[in-house]
Amino acid sequence: MRLGNPKRSKQSKEVKAPVVLSSELQINLKNINSELQYCADLIVREFEVGETKKRKMALIHLQGISNGDTISQFIVDPILHRWKNSNLDRLSDLNFFNEMKENTFDVPQVKIENEWNNIMMAVLNGDTAIFIDNQLKVLLIDTKSGQFRSVSESTGQTIIRGPKDSFTESIATNMSLLRYRIRNTQFKMEMLKVGDVTNTNLVISYLDDKVDRELLNSIRDKIKHIKIKGVLESIYIESLIESKPYSPFPTVLDTERPDVIAANVLEGRIGLLVDGSPIGLVLPATLPMFFQSPDDYNQRYIVGTFLRFLRFTAFLISLLVSAFYLALITHHRSMIPTPLLVSLAAQRESVPFPAIVELLLMEFAFEIIREASIRSPRVLASTVAIVGALVIGQAVVQAGIISTAMIIFVSITGISSFTIPNYSVAASARLLRYLFILSAGVAGLYGIALMFLFWLVHLNTIDSFGVPYMMPISPLSIKDNEDMLIRLQRKDLKTTKDDVVPESSRIRKQQKRNNGEDNESKS
Repeated sequence: MRLGNPKRSKQSKEVKAPVVLSSELQINLKNINSELQYCADLIVREFEVGETKKRKMALIHLQGISNGDTISQFIVDPILHRWKNSNLDRLSDLNFFNEMKENTFDVPQVKIENEWNNIMMAVLNGDTAIFIDNQLKVLLIDTKSGQFRSVSESTGQTIIRGPKDSFTESIATNMSLLRYRIRNTQFKMEMLKVGDVTNTNLVISYLDDKVDRELLNSIRDKIKHIKIKGVLESIYIESLIESKPYSPFPTVLDTERPDVIAANVLEGRIGLLVDGSPIGLVLPATLPMFFQSPDDYNQRYIVGTFLRFLRFTAFLISLLVSAFYLALITHHRSMIPTPLLVSLAAQRESVPFPAIVELLLMEFAFEIIREASIRSPRVLASTVAIVGALVIGQAVVQAGIISTAMIIFVSITGISSFTIPNYSVAASARLLRYLFILSAGVAGLYGIALMFLFWLVHLNTIDSFGVPYMMPISPLSIKDNEDMLIRLQRKDLKTTKDDVVPESSRIRKQQKRNNGEDNESKS
């Protein structure tokens, strides 16, 4: 039952006056307890130091996201050791504050803040705030901590040869993984905050001397104008900044491998990291990028070229093979050799369903098994796959519900989709397969050709932040096409600054040049 919104009282509609920092310690503590009311993780510890002239102060932090050992060893102990029994008569309030900042804490950095909102945001991020009586300034010490997963091997994008580390949910760890790979002063990582409630940290990473400034400013402005209550995963950012959210094909490359983002940043692209998400984003992204894998560059170039060609072929197989079989068995039987046609007809003799119903049943059954194996507990995933394969592969054939040839073609298309390195494009291929199957069932090969034409038109209408999605195939660029299907040798790859010009800026320059030529011809 859906509950209606309760009527708000007049008191809840009243707008609270903004809180400002006070010089009185007790007023500040009262404001903190008011703002963080019912927060069980709030820790407030009051001190009174000085042997004769007493000075009051308070230490504020949140348990769990701040490091308790750091607070105890490098903040509390130095305060008690340095100031507990000190003679403070000779120090004024300002001198005491400066001495506390400069000569007390054994930490890399101590910041001074006087804006209340900034102080509260720092505490919510895991910093420790030290309030001192009779002071309109607060000391902020970085004590961020938390329970995070350690760096481990990637589970969704595995490779045979290459680095085994992957991103975690900690944005600080993810930034260090990128900095470890790109030790250059031109490598920048800007931090922004998104989400009105969650205040999630987001990092924009790029090479300052190679990034397209127009593209960088456009992405930065889009992120700053995001209006959303909370960001819990990088897909939130992806869906809010991409230009074609209703297209089945992703226009932002997602990866959990730091070496993938580092390699794209070196080519002039931009990487995004979101706090709390182990998935990084690369933009702009074109369709051929989703078929590339780090394994292509970690093996001999002949092997890498073969694997890349194999992925493109498997993608087309996963899209078209089932539809081709349906078109031939339903509308174009004359194109099938007679011995094969007789064998297929004998297999389908006891099948009670039309070929298109049979194919759709098998496709749905395969998707159910795939989804069940993913969502099941890890100890049961293999059991679900084996039982599903036995039931569908043997029982349905013996029962005469599905023909043997249909199982073969559905299995080929299903297995081919697993060769695509990026899960988002593989999922798009699974959805498009049904459109090709329906087209083949209605109009045979003509329906497949028409759907294939619509598909190509759709791909050519997509762009990723100003870069055509089919680049470098459409518009054709021989210079960029050399490393799309064929993995070049290391010495032939782009290495100089002039060769690594971002696609977006090159395309914009070409469009301006073409527009100028058109205007001259008209005049």
